[in-house]
Amino acid sequence: MGWYAGLGGRLRLHVGPLNGVQQPPCPSDPNTGLIACNWAPSYTLTVPSDWTSGVYLALLTNAQGYQNYVMFVVRDGRPAPFLYQQSVTTDQAYNNYPNDNLTGKSLYTYNSYGAKTVAGDPRAVKVSFDRPLADSGTGFFFTWDVTFVRWLERSGYDVTYSTDIDMHANGGELKNHKAFLIVGHGEYWSKEMFDAAEAARDAGVNLGFFAADTVSAQVRFEPSAAGVANRVMVCYKVASLDPVQGPTTTVPWRFPPVNRPEQPLRGILSNVTYTGNFTNYVVANSSHWVYAGTGVKDGDVVPGMVGYEVDSYQPSYPPPNTANQTLLSQSPFTTSGGGTGYANASIYQAPSGAWVFSAGTFAWSWRLDTFFSGQADSRIQQTTANILNAFLTGTPVVKVLVGEAPATVTAGQAFTMVVTAENDQGNPVTQYSGTVHFSSSDTSAGVVLPADATLTNGQGTFSATLIKVGPQTVTVADAENSLSTTVTVIVTAGSATRISLGVPAAVIKGTAFTVNVTLKDQFGNVATGYAGTVHFGASAHISPLEVLPPDYTFTSNDAGSRSFSVTLWAPSRQTISVMDTADSSLTDTSPTITVGVRLPGEKGTFLKIR
Repeated sequence: MGWYAGLGGRLRLHVGPLNGVQQPPCPSDPNTGLIACNWAPSYTLTVPSDWTSGVYLALLTNAQGYQNYVMFVVRDGRPAPFLYQQSVTTDQAYNNYPNDNLTGKSLYTYNSYGAKTVAGDPRAVKVSFDRPLADSGTGFFFTWDVTFVRWLERSGYDVTYSTDIDMHANGGELKNHKAFLIVGHGEYWSKEMFDAAEAARDAGVNLGFFAADTVSAQVRFEPSAAGVANRVMVCYKVASLDPVQGPTTTVPWRFPPVNRPEQPLRGILSNVTYTGNFTNYVVANSSHWVYAGTGVKDGDVVPGMVGYEVDSYQPSYPPPNTANQTLLSQSPFTTSGGGTGYANASIYQAPSGAWVFSAGTFAWSWRLDTFFSGQADSRIQQTTANILNAFLTGTPVVKVLVGEAPATVTAGQAFTMVVTAENDQGNPVTQYSGTVHFSSSDTSAGVVLPADATLTNGQGTFSATLIKVGPQTVTVADAENSLSTTVTVIVTAGSATRISLGVPAAVIKGTAFTVNVTLKDQFGNVATGYAGTVHFGASAHISPLEVLPPDYTFTSNDAGSRSFSVTLWAPSRQTISVMDTADSSLTDTSPTITVGVRLPGEKGTFLKIR
């Protein structure tokens, strides 16, 4: 089973016709409810060497046209980057073969029949792999797994397959892979499985729990009556019923005497108050790299994605050993008591560097492919790809934010600034989705800085406007990830919008004095680039001995300001004016200047003439 150009599978072998064999009834243990079928093989499959690892379905068809499946997994032992686990233990936990409303027994009361067992009702406390799976024979594969498998293989990931029985028997194999994926209904785990998952995580193997209610109940395995290992699964569910007391008592992991909740491993754990109705997935912490490229914002909704069982972060249980756990969703639901609960997706990084993701919902896989529900969602597809790509190549490690801007900008005019999140090699980290904040050394009124923003594919282009002339800085910071960069730009004045004339309050008749002409832009910066021509005038220019500067054209050396020499002769109150010869709006008239004469013997004093 897989993608296969959308067909979902390919035919590898056709066998038959075979002669059917009438097998004997399967005996039942009246104490434990164990039903084990000691049937003689009617056909033995030798797996051809060219068969790839994967989930296989053998379709049985009898002479009357009735059909049933036999599901099995082919392993190849390759150290492929991804190891996908098919959860066959939970299939057996729910399996009530022959499902005849008379004799079938599972680990559940609701679909068990016949006499009461040691459990006090018809349910079994032991189930056997030596019996067919009831109904179609595919367990939960077509409910939860097939859409993920189709998408996974369509996306081109190199994956090999195994079952949770393989994990129980040889948990060390997990360390041969970069990531371990648990997708289906992986509710029932043995201590050996739990230990193996923790050891793999602590060795740097990434864990992806793309489901819910995973690692919820402990089981043990026993050999069959014929001595074949791990053919009987034991789960009493109630501690007082189990003859084995201690760390392997078969109760929910969080219950005594085991007291080993799954939250420290998975980041979240099953929420038993959920009522089973599907509800919306509500995005939280959308700036996390998990959501890079999805376009989601906090509060965005993926309709009907949460259910039929869910997980939550529950503070009453120990958290995982990490300082950076992030809850990726906060999806409200109505609890069995009528209150409001929240389902969570979670990701955290272990001290080993391994990432552990938990979806917190069974229906995650339904949004990857249209096979089951027809409701594939590109946002969840991208999120899943981000997670698997991080598992495969390492998480997007941003070492620095890099800012680029023009060396010189004009006061009051917007300029473009590019911000890039880069790794050690100077390449953009496309999965970076932190929030960046802008600040500047220029705190003048009129400064415009970008609002807080996230980058797209590790890069963003922004517009900023500065006001104060001179070297100014713009700092871009991601405080959450301790990243920042500062860009220095030289702000030059804008075009001159006003001219000012500086004069002394009093002068000596016939003595030259200095006046200063300065051009400024609209923000009060000296217009250093001004290159216009100015003309001077006086209010009482009646003496040929008075000296006003001739028209003058400013040069770059003047930098928007120049001093001129003026001589006034008329003893009176006078003003001087200056005006741009081409732009009459650039004009200024000085305050009144008092013009006086020296008094005999009184050097440096004025005689005012009225």
